[in-house]
Amino acid sequence: MMSNQIAVFFIVCVILYVIGALTSLASFASPKWSNRLSNTFALLASSLLTFLMIYKLVYSRDISINLNFNTNIPFFTVKFNIDNLSAFFILIISIVAIIVSLFSYTYMSHYISKKNISIFGCLYNLFIVSMVLLVSSSNLLLFLVFWELMSLISFFLVIFEHGKEEVQKAGRIYIIMTYTGTACITAAFVLIAAYTGSFNFTSINLQSIPQGAANFIFILLLIGLGTKAGIIPVHIWLPYAHPVAPSNISALMSGVMIKMAVYGLIRFIFNVLPAGDLWWGVLVLCIGIVSALIGIAYSIASTTNIKRLLAYSSIENIGIILAALGIMLIARASNNLFLLSLSLTAVLLHTLNHAVFKSLLFMGAGAIQYSAHTKNMEKLGGLIKKMPLASVFIFIGCLSISAVPPFNGFISEYMIFRTIISSISYFAPLQSFLLVVILMVAAAALALTGALVAFCFVKFFGICFLGMTRSKEAENAKEPGKPMIMALASAAVLCLLLGIFPNYAIKLIDSVGSQLIYIKLLTTNWSLLPSEYYPANNSRLSIPSGLIALLLVVLGAIVLLVVMALRKRTFVQRYNTWDCGYTKLNSKMQYSATGFSKSLRIIFRGLFKPVRDLEITEGIAPYHIKAGRYTTSTVKFFEKYLYQPFVKSIIYFSRKIRFTIQTGSIHAYLMYFFGIMVLMLLYYSFTA
Repeated sequence: MMSNQIAVFFIVCVILYVIGALTSLASFASPKWSNRLSNTFALLASSLLTFLMIYKLVYSRDISINLNFNTNIPFFTVKFNIDNLSAFFILIISIVAIIVSLFSYTYMSHYISKKNISIFGCLYNLFIVSMVLLVSSSNLLLFLVFWELMSLISFFLVIFEHGKEEVQKAGRIYIIMTYTGTACITAAFVLIAAYTGSFNFTSINLQSIPQGAANFIFILLLIGLGTKAGIIPVHIWLPYAHPVAPSNISALMSGVMIKMAVYGLIRFIFNVLPAGDLWWGVLVLCIGIVSALIGIAYSIASTTNIKRLLAYSSIENIGIILAALGIMLIARASNNLFLLSLSLTAVLLHTLNHAVFKSLLFMGAGAIQYSAHTKNMEKLGGLIKKMPLASVFIFIGCLSISAVPPFNGFISEYMIFRTIISSISYFAPLQSFLLVVILMVAAAALALTGALVAFCFVKFFGICFLGMTRSKEAENAKEPGKPMIMALASAAVLCLLLGIFPNYAIKLIDSVGSQLIYIKLLTTNWSLLPSEYYPANNSRLSIPSGLIALLLVVLGAIVLLVVMALRKRTFVQRYNTWDCGYTKLNSKMQYSATGFSKSLRIIFRGLFKPVRDLEITEGIAPYHIKAGRYTTSTVKFFEKYLYQPFVKSIIYFSRKIRFTIQTGSIHAYLMYFFGIMVLMLLYYSFTA
C-alpha cells in the first residue's frame, strides 16, 4: 500500500466519523437507530484506522503521509502530516474508540427516553475525529483549532446530564481549567511564531529560539498541556468531570484525551524547542512523582465514588508517564542516547497500556452503574455473584493497573523503573550527587506508588464485588448486555496480550523512535552498557517476561485443573461462621470502603485533614443507643489552600478596583482613552 492510498483511506475514515455524526442527528426521531448508527460508523472508522496505522508503523515507517488543503485565509494552511509519532497516537485513539463504541451500544440505551441520544451520538463522533485530526496537524494554528474543538466537545459531553447541580459545577470547573490551559498554550505558540516566523512544525528552525525564551515557552507548554493531562496542582477538574460524565465518555477522556497532552509535550520537545537544560527533566520528573503519589493517595482515602477513584488514579498514571518523560528530558540534555531511546519507549508503552486498562476500568464502572444504579461503594458488595463475567474482566483491569504479571501494566512500569535505575547507574560515576539523590527518591516514590495502587484496587474490587450485598440496588444487579460484556472482554484480552507479548508493541514504538530521534532501540549495539539486558545484536527484545507470563498462565491452568479434579472426590461439609454470638451475619459487619482506607488517612492526615462526625440518637438510657450516624470527610488540599484563596483575592481585588477605576465619570473614561493612545504612540515610535 502506497502513501497516497493510506492518505485516501485516512480521509475515508474521517468522512465515516462525520457521517456517523450527521446520521445520528438525522435520525433524532428514533433514538435507538440514532444510537446504533453513531456507534456503527465510529466502529467502522476506528477499525479501518487501526489497520491503517499498524500498516503505516510496520511497512511504511520511513515515510510520512502528507495531506494539504489550500485556504483563502492569510497565514493559515490546512496541512496534515502523519508521521510515526502521529500514527502511534492515532492507533491508541482508534483502539480505545473501537472498544468504547462496542460498549456504547447497550450502555447508552439507558439514556433513551431521558436524554437526546442523537446529539450525543453526533458529539461522540466529532470528539473522536477531533483527536485524530489534532495529532495529525502539522501546523501550530491547526493544532490549536482542534485542541479547542476537542475541549469544547468534551465539555458538552461532560455536562450531558446538565439538569443536576453537581454536573453544572463540574462543567464550570472543567471549562475554566481548560481555557486556563489554552491561554498558556496560545501564549507559547505566539512566542514560537515570533522567534521562528513560522507556524509549521516542519519549517520551524529549532536554533532560532534563544535558550531563555525556550525555557519560558517550555514552562507555558507544561502548564497548558499539563492542565489537560491532570498533573498536580492543575488537576482539579478530573475528580469533578469524570464522576458526572457518561462512563463511555470517561473511558475516552481518561484513556485517550488526557494523552493528547503527552503527545503535545513529545511533539514540541522534539520538533519545536531546542534541547533544554537538565532542569527541564528534573522539574518534569518531580511533578510526575508528586502527581503519582498524591493522586493515588486521594484515590484511596478521599472518596467512595468508584468513578472519582478512577479519576484520581488517572492522575497517578499521568504522573508515572511524566516521570518517564522527565528521564527522557534528562537523557536528552546529557546526550545519553540509550537512555533517551529507552525512556521514550517507556513513555509510549505506558501511554498505550494505560489507555487500554483505564478504559476497561471506566467501562467496568459504567457496567456497575448500569446494573446497580449507584456509583457509591458503600452501597455495593457481592457483585461477583450478580455479575460473574463482568467481575472477571474488571478484575483483570485491576490486576493490570496494579502492575501484576503477566498483564500489560507490569511491563511498562517495569521499563519505567528500568529507566530510572539506568539513569542512576549513568550519573553516579559522573559525581552528579544531587541528581542521583533525586533519582533515588523518585525510584523509592514510584515503588511506594505501586504498593498504594495495589492497596487501592484491593479496596475497589473487594468492597464492590466480594462479601455481601449492602443495598437493594446491589441485590438487584445483574449481568450487563452482551455488547458491554464483549467490550469488557476485548479490553481484558488486550491487557493480557500486551502483557504477554510486549515486544510487538515495542516494535511499533521503535518505528516512532527511529523517525523521531533516529535511534532504533532493538537493533542498536549498546555493548558500552554491559549492565543493560537489551538490545542484543538482533531484532528481538530479550525481555523474557512473555515466556514467563505464558508459563504462569499454563501453570495456573494446570493447577486449576488439578484442583477441580480433586474437588470432585472430596466431601464438603458446611458450617456456620463463628459470628460473635449474633444469630446471623449481615453486611454491616463487613469492612466498608471508608473503614478500609482509614489507616492511610491517618498516615497522610497532614494532607487529608480528616474530619469525623458522630451523631447519636439515644434510647431509653445513655447506654442504650437507638441509632448512630458516623461520617468522615477529607479536605481537598489544593482547592482549599491554593485555588480558594486565589479566587477570593481576585474577587476582593475586583470589588476594590471597581470603585476606583469604574467611577461612572465620563471625564475619567476619556482620560483612560487618552492615556492608552499615548502609550500606543510611544510603543510604535520606539519599535518602528
